[in-house]
Order: sequence, then structure tokens, then C-alpha cells
Amino acid sequence: MFNSKFLNSSGSKLLGNQNQHAITHGERNSFTEQTIQLACVFTEEACGDGDWAHGSFPLEEYIKALDRSKDEMYYNHCLGMRYSKITEQIYVGSCIQTDDDVEALSKVEGVTAVLNFQSGTEAENWGINVKSINDSCQRNNILIINYPIRDGDSYDMRKKLPFCVGLLLRLLRKNLRVFVTCTSGFDRSPACVIAYLHWMTDVSLHAAYTWVTGMHTCRPDRPAIAWATWDLIAMVERGEHNGPPTHAVTFVWNGHEGEDVNLVGDFTVNWKEPLKAKHRGGSRHEVEVKLPQGKYYYKFIVNGQWKHSTSSPAERDESGNVNNIIIIGETASVRPSVQHQQKDANVVKVMERPLNEKERFMLAKAARCIAFSICPLRLAPK
Repeated sequence: MFNSKFLNSSGSKLLGNQNQHAITHGERNSFTEQTIQLACVFTEEACGDGDWAHGSFPLEEYIKALDRSKDEMYYNHCLGMRYSKITEQIYVGSCIQTDDDVEALSKVEGVTAVLNFQSGTEAENWGINVKSINDSCQRNNILIINYPIRDGDSYDMRKKLPFCVGLLLRLLRKNLRVFVTCTSGFDRSPACVIAYLHWMTDVSLHAAYTWVTGMHTCRPDRPAIAWATWDLIAMVERGEHNGPPTHAVTFVWNGHEGEDVNLVGDFTVNWKEPLKAKHRGGSRHEVEVKLPQGKYYYKFIVNGQWKHSTSSPAERDESGNVNNIIIIGETASVRPSVQHQQKDANVVKVMERPLNEKERFMLAKAARCIAFSICPLRLAPK
């Protein structure tokens, strides 16, 4: 609620006092409560000289815009640290901004460790004194681990998530109460907690995601967690996945309009039974195939002639034939490295589906292998 009364200095002070409790003590697991704390108290006295309107937009368009914005989230740094309790030992939330935040975590919640995914550059941009925060954690006997993940980078999240979950498991094994944090508390930190619940406690990804997002207002990168899940399973499979499909692949041929295009490869019964491509407009033809992770060779049959696409990676075999190649999925590692991504016209999307018993076993094994590759003393790869 906007009111012109709050434009003067006394009104600004009143507004600040209304939000003081929320800034100090965090979200407390309720989006509704957060909204109430952010709004000013509505009184008859306050509404006398206030105005509100939907601007020059037609009322119908204004209402539609409000409906579209219901699910959007915006990080407001001025609200201070916001956090939620997920389990008895795990809290998740936005970044620590002041020494008082450290005191609150220690004295009020009993936090004894912080796992922070915010980068130094982010902290500097938000005006956070990292040295002061670290010193305050030391004074309060809080172990703090900084492991930056690039904000908004799904691939970086995917590659680093197994090590993050391994770190979290190591901290919990020390019987520490852990605050998992990033800048906004909307993405990286809840993704780590969801992945931990999924990989380490044998909870489905859907159930873990629903639980955490129900306890804490956030929108973590769900596909990145699914990608990392299959990367962990691939670590145990060693290139031999015999289970159901894990990824949906759109094979793309860019040629000429009016061409008859088919797809053959390792996934079409020994290069037989071609798959008919659909014309998507212009020169673009597509074939959608669901495949298990792995390495596949393929080729296109265009107007009866076998051709490889110059828009996708290709290799020459021992007979001198050139075939396209696609590698679906990667392998998780305790020392993640960003691999060079080859130019490829094809589109690969991860599939989220219930894991069978064998896949659940492999996932649990791989996740623990990563965790046990972390030194319990140095909390770094062995």
C-alpha cells in the first residue's frame, strides 16, 4: 500500500520500524507473513491523503499483468537476510549482510556452519564486508565455507552441485547445524538442499523440490538438478546405460525447403528403420528422439542420399565415412571442470522421471563416492 504520508522523514522512519522485525529474523517459512511484514499498516489515518491507480493502462490489461506477475520473484537486498528452517540441521536463505546476521544465526538458531555459494564479486557489488563477516563467524564459532557458483549459470550449477552436496553431507556428519546460502536464497542454495535430500535420503526429486519450495520461497533450477543426477549415475555406469531414456533430443537438419529428410543411427536398430523428420518451416527439419545417456553416431538421408550435417559435430570412421556424433550427458566429478561445448544444431533436454531401483542405488553410491572423496578435515578434494 502506497501512501504519500511515507514520503516525509517521519513516515520513512515509521516504514522502517514496521519492517525491523522481518529484516532481523528472516522469512520464517511463510511468504504470506513476509508480504504482511513488507507492507505498511493500513489505518484510517494513513489513507486520508493517499492515491493509487493502474496508470494509463486499460484496467483489463492491468489485471492481466498482475496475474502474470504472481509467480515472479524479485530479490530485495534492503530486506536483509531471509531464511527458513528445512530440517533440524539445515537452514536455507539469502546472504549474510552484517555481523548482526551472524549473531542471529548463532544465538537464535544455533547455526554452527555456513555453506556459501555467493562469489566475492557479488558480495562486493552488494556492499558486503566479507572480512567482517568471516571474523564474526570465527568469533561465534561458526565454520564458513565459500564455494562460488555463478549466478544464473545452469551449467555451472550442474557441474558443481555434486561437490556442494558432498560438502553438505560432510558438515552434517560432523553434527553441525548448517546454513546454506547464496545472494538471493532463491536458486543456488535451495538447489543444493533439494539435491541433498534427493541423492542422500532416497527422496524423489519431485518430493524434495516440493518440500523445500513449500518451506522456503524460492525457485531453484530444477533441470540443473536433474542433469546433475544423471551425471552422477553415469559416473557409476561407466558409459553403459541400459535403462530407460534419460534425455529428449531434437535432431536438426538445415537444408532446403521441400526435401525428404530421414534420420538413421545407432539408435535406429543397427542403422535400419529410418525416422521421418518433420518440416518446421523454411529449411529446418526436426526429429525428436528419447535416448539414454551415451555416445551415438548418426546420419541423415536426404532425398535418398546419405549425408552428415555440417552444423553438428562429426567424425570419420576407419572406412573413411563421415558420421555425425552426439554425446548425451557427462560424468560427475569431485573436481568439476567446465568442458568446451562444441557447436551443435541439435537440442538436448534432460528428462525428469522416477528412478528405478537400480538407478536409485547407483545414484546413492555415486553421491557418496563424491562426498567421501572430500577430506573431512580440510573439506577439499583428497
